[in-house]
Amino acid sequence: MSGKNNLSTADWLTPRRFALLLSALILACWPQVFLGLETFVYRDYGYFSYPLAKYFRESFWRGEVPLWNPLSYCGIPFLAQWNSQTLYPPALFYLLLPFTWALGVFCLLHMFFGGLGMYLLARRWTENSFAAAFAGLVFAGSGLMLNSLMWSSTIASLAWMPWVVSRVEIATRTGGRQLIVAALCGAVQMLSGTPEVIALTWVIAGVVVLSGGGVKPLVCLAGIVLLVAALAAVQLLPFLDLLAHSHRTNQFRGDTWAMPLTGPVNFFAPLIRLHPGYHGVYCQPGQQWTASYYLGGPTLVLAAVAVFRLRQRRVWLLAALAVLGVALALGNAGKIYALAAHLPGLSVMRYPIKFVVLPIFIVPLLAAYALAGVPAG
Repeated sequence: MSGKNNLSTADWLTPRRFALLLSALILACWPQVFLGLETFVYRDYGYFSYPLAKYFRESFWRGEVPLWNPLSYCGIPFLAQWNSQTLYPPALFYLLLPFTWALGVFCLLHMFFGGLGMYLLARRWTENSFAAAFAGLVFAGSGLMLNSLMWSSTIASLAWMPWVVSRVEIATRTGGRQLIVAALCGAVQMLSGTPEVIALTWVIAGVVVLSGGGVKPLVCLAGIVLLVAALAAVQLLPFLDLLAHSHRTNQFRGDTWAMPLTGPVNFFAPLIRLHPGYHGVYCQPGQQWTASYYLGGPTLVLAAVAVFRLRQRRVWLLAALAVLGVALALGNAGKIYALAAHLPGLSVMRYPIKFVVLPIFIVPLLAAYALAGVPAG
């Protein structure tokens, strides 16, 4: 299959058909959640996400903006902690609909949204629908995405990643109204509630813009960032004030919840050196943030083929960023985290394992390039 063919002559996996395929797969995996017969409960979904959303819902129906939560730890900030999704527009889904059903479906809909966004991004880059469908399915079904179903904020931020990267790239190339569209997408993700995922999204977007060359795209990128900051200031300013008064500093140790040295194997062999946790789910020794970040052996092989065969600037820059993400996820063992932890913003990222978001996003795109067999545009 040649990636040089026009989209109109590509295979039959059109956006509509891919959306139907992805939705059917998600529905087949969790029919009981969609039917309202069961809901998620594992770990932080029951301990954190559900109580947080429940308090938000109660405040909403009382006509209050929940600035403070008196029910946890003798009282803690609510809106300012960011991951409460107090200002995230799609949260209306579980505020207005039957709660126990809606919160679980809210998470699954974001899984679908993320997979569709990755498909559209890869399709535009490769002009190959099959390759794009592969990337979309891998991203939506990755171990990290599955693990993030227990956090409504994390899965929402992950879902918006491909949309933000795509719209930012288009806006920096064309300008005009696309700058507003990119800023709106960025602002919605900014309100979704996971600072680390949001920050890494903009790192990826910056690398993509940089790969295109030229000064004008960088100026447009700076303008988009300022617009996003202005639109999301109502959330960012309280969070930054809370952060300034919190105990989060660059003194966090790089070996706290870091990927073990054998961790890279778990990208393609999910149970190597893992042990069952107290809930029966297998976890890596030394970190409990994610039980999996599995991508699959074929995906990694295809990504390597893209790097060594295509030799294009975007492919190489993205591959380097993915490798850097793995090195940072290793914490002190990766020899880079101690230096990066002193950079502004990254100094408050508590757990090194969170840098695994970079390869989770990038590797499916590299695999799509290999399947398409075309150079990066």
